[in-house]
Amino acid sequence: MFGLSPVLADFDLGEYVGIGLNTNQIGYLAGALFLGLFGLSALRHAKGASGVFPVVWIAVAVGLFAGALLLSARGFPDELPEWLRPWTEPNRLTRAAAVAILLGSATIFLSAHFARDGTAKLVSRFAGLALAGLALWLAAGWFADQVPQEAREWTGQITVMQAVVILGLVFLAAAFWMRQKSGPPHARWLNRTLAPPAIAIGAILGVRWFGTRIWPELDTAEVQFVAVVVGTVATGTCLLIAGGAFLLRPRPTTVKRPKRLLPVAIPAELPPPAPARPLPVALLLDEHGRPVVPSQRPAGRHQAGPAGA
Repeated sequence: MFGLSPVLADFDLGEYVGIGLNTNQIGYLAGALFLGLFGLSALRHAKGASGVFPVVWIAVAVGLFAGALLLSARGFPDELPEWLRPWTEPNRLTRAAAVAILLGSATIFLSAHFARDGTAKLVSRFAGLALAGLALWLAAGWFADQVPQEAREWTGQITVMQAVVILGLVFLAAAFWMRQKSGPPHARWLNRTLAPPAIAIGAILGVRWFGTRIWPELDTAEVQFVAVVVGTVATGTCLLIAGGAFLLRPRPTTVKRPKRLLPVAIPAELPPPAPARPLPVALLLDEHGRPVVPSQRPAGRHQAGPAGA
């Protein structure tokens, strides 16, 4: 009932359009372009997302790109390069997508752009380093047959994990050295005392694991002794600097504050000055030679003269 008619079943869209592709190839091409464009859109969303959401968008983008590659391999098997054909198998392609997702997530966590304080950034970067190590370890086990024979000694899972441990120690030393940039000097140098032991342990493990592979005549015991001595001296130097900075730290000084003066109330309007009265004029002198000032009386009245005048 729902079957296609023989005319539609034999219809070739590519031959009708004249583009040199059959109907199946056109469908695979459309599906690959659809998934690829959506993968690019997911990458754009990952660029503008906040927090840990870029990890989700990177996983979506990698999955879409893997689907686009699988459809391209199904639709155009003869046009694929020879080196790309082994990666189009569904099992291998799924593993490659998982490794790519882990590496993309490790990049986001190593950047720590969403962390605010120093502790959160340190934890985020350690998580990114762990994800990168897991991705390399899985890739070393899954794709060992794709590595050339002369390089397989350096790409084994044990070798990869040893290299990740050494890189983790170096990263830890750098984190301790660069931590607390805005703190007091003695606190900064106290954190830096942990960097030389981490470097020394990394050097000892590196020489023990990879020293004889790179240089068979290397005296590992002597190198380890030098690493221990240099690490001890560097740690003691950092401790001495931290102690000196603690003793020479600026101490707060008590400053005597001046006494507060009570505010003087100033009247808004001063009373008008009293009119100046004319000074009395001395008319007579008494027997002691002092002037005799007449008493002032209201104007308009006659003043009586002295008796006997």
